[in-house]
Amino acid sequence: MFKTKVWIFIFCLSISSAYSAGFSIYEQGAKASGMASAFIAQGNDLSSLFYNPAGITSLDGFQIGIGTTIIHTVFDFTGPEVIDSRMFTQAEQGVFPPSTFYATYKITSDLSVGFGFYSMFGLASEWGSEQEPWVGHYLTTKSALQTFSFNPVIAYKILDSLSIAVGGIAMQSNVLLEKDIYFYPRNLEGHSKLDASTMGYGFNAAMQYEPVQGLLLGAVYRSNVQLDFNDGTATFTFPQTGDPIVDGEVAAFFPTPVKATSQLTMPDFIGAGIAYRFTPNLTVEADYTRFGWSSYDKLVVDFAEPVGGQTQSVAERNYHDASSVRVGLEYYALQNLALRTGYAWEESAVPDAFVEPSLPEGTRHIYSFGAGYITGGFKIDISYQVLLQDDRIVENSVLNFNGKYRGLANMYSLSLGYAF
Repeated sequence: MFKTKVWIFIFCLSISSAYSAGFSIYEQGAKASGMASAFIAQGNDLSSLFYNPAGITSLDGFQIGIGTTIIHTVFDFTGPEVIDSRMFTQAEQGVFPPSTFYATYKITSDLSVGFGFYSMFGLASEWGSEQEPWVGHYLTTKSALQTFSFNPVIAYKILDSLSIAVGGIAMQSNVLLEKDIYFYPRNLEGHSKLDASTMGYGFNAAMQYEPVQGLLLGAVYRSNVQLDFNDGTATFTFPQTGDPIVDGEVAAFFPTPVKATSQLTMPDFIGAGIAYRFTPNLTVEADYTRFGWSSYDKLVVDFAEPVGGQTQSVAERNYHDASSVRVGLEYYALQNLALRTGYAWEESAVPDAFVEPSLPEGTRHIYSFGAGYITGGFKIDISYQVLLQDDRIVENSVLNFNGKYRGLANMYSLSLGYAF
């Protein structure tokens, strides 16, 4: 009975893990990504709809663009003691393509509108397999999160040197979480799965200011988005023993399917940037950003009927806000060919005690390279980024799951745009 309750608690705990700073996606355009996403001040690209929508006042006519980023991740875990071969486990390499669609239209010389579609948060991890379960299979076997943001904006040039913008955000979110569970009274192992989806709403605001020619200042704010998962479904699968008494006990402890509800709040975001054009061909930018992850102090999940003897689970989180610093450079080697590079440092939002396999996250260093080419109204941008994560050594896990996590990611971005 006691162990049954513990596994249900962990199941609920992992939901929160899927929404960590480690899985915010800041790569929303190949031009910006080539400069490590140091792009809040410049705002001279369709991806400004994400980075700083005030910048769309500098885009003429009607423009449209699409893009995608392939994120290829590799994580592994090593336990504190070599008990068996499963104490070292490499997660299944995740490849998922958050994509973008942007469109802007200049109504007058001062007034512009735009629409952005992007995925700001995402997660894909899978540890072990049914044939070869890993040592942490009671914590997680598979986690997946998708978000899709729909973001109409309006921007206005108050002065020749000052533009502002506001917009609304509708965020669709889908969650899938799987792990193994253990029914201690009958020494049976099963599998749990949670599916949930919902829609939440927020807003964003931004400004861009050029106090002197060549010097650009930018600031952006994105509100939090509350996600009410009111129609989640939890299912529990156990092998049939053929004993009606045992099978009846399992069915009573783990009714399936059962409705599960929860409320999560995606964090707010604030960013500021400064860019300077040293020459007509050379621009350098530095940005500071901060996600408000401290809003995650706890997570409450309610079940429509008792699961493992409880109808509610409360998991303490104690996250903290997470900052990043970014520096990027763009150089026009030719009139229509730009070369880019950059570096970003990103802070972890998760305290050591709460790091676990659904969120094998640590401080990250991102190195980026990119290029852009323009011909007529058509433009193409490409970039490559490598994310190197500091080893995360956990010695005081609240789940009693200590060990070392290592990780890296390769990110390949492509954006296509056309100005009519």
